[in-house]
Amino acid sequence: MANRRIAAETALYLYGISKSSRAKAASIASEGIDGVHPVQSLACEDFICWVSSVDAASFSRAISSNMENLEWLALHGVRHQKIVAEIAARNTVVPARFGTIFSSEATLFKNVRARRTALEKVFAKISDAEEWGVKVFAEQARAPQPAERVRSGKDYLQLKAARLKKRPERDNSGLQELAAELEKIAIDSAPTGKVSGTQQDLLWQATFLVPRSRHGQWNQALKEFVKKWRGKRRIEVNGPWPPYSFVADAE
Repeated sequence: MANRRIAAETALYLYGISKSSRAKAASIASEGIDGVHPVQSLACEDFICWVSSVDAASFSRAISSNMENLEWLALHGVRHQKIVAEIAARNTVVPARFGTIFSSEATLFKNVRARRTALEKVFAKISDAEEWGVKVFAEQARAPQPAERVRSGKDYLQLKAARLKKRPERDNSGLQELAAELEKIAIDSAPTGKVSGTQQDLLWQATFLVPRSRHGQWNQALKEFVKKWRGKRRIEVNGPWPPYSFVADAE
């Protein structure tokens, strides 16, 4: 595979890395991160780097200030995720962090070579596996509540504190039972931080790396807990995703 020459005025935005022995270097339909340049596949020894050109002045050197613009961040964050998802649908991929940019092919390839051992280890772990997120919510019958108006920051904080006080107590033994069953099926799991205070009745959440060959077992285990907890708890599953939570060792 011939590497395309990148113009001096541009930089390279990295979406992820695949193994060249398995990568399908077909064109990516999604537009690049900047909405202008297409996604390319560059060969680097045993790896394929999925990249697109970006303007060095307006995109690369302005990346820090751009990330402070919420509209810019939302638009480009969605583009990044869409491209990584399209790549992951065809290839095992180690996703790059949003905003990973290299000044040239030479600096990109030097970085990949330096991470070769770590990349090989991560590929062995994530090959033919997908990331799934699981959340457990308490289900409670509620009387209709009057509309709550927020007129100031103080009102918002008081309302948030009140909602936290109303949160149901967790049955840790039941949640641990679910976690243990899912961990038996998954290759690995990762906590997703403290239970968010903004999601009312959220009791527990975690992320799992699940082999595609065990997808049937995964679904069956979840169905059993859905049946067991009917009317008491609700399980929300999202995925499959590229293995964002399980590639830190390769960064």
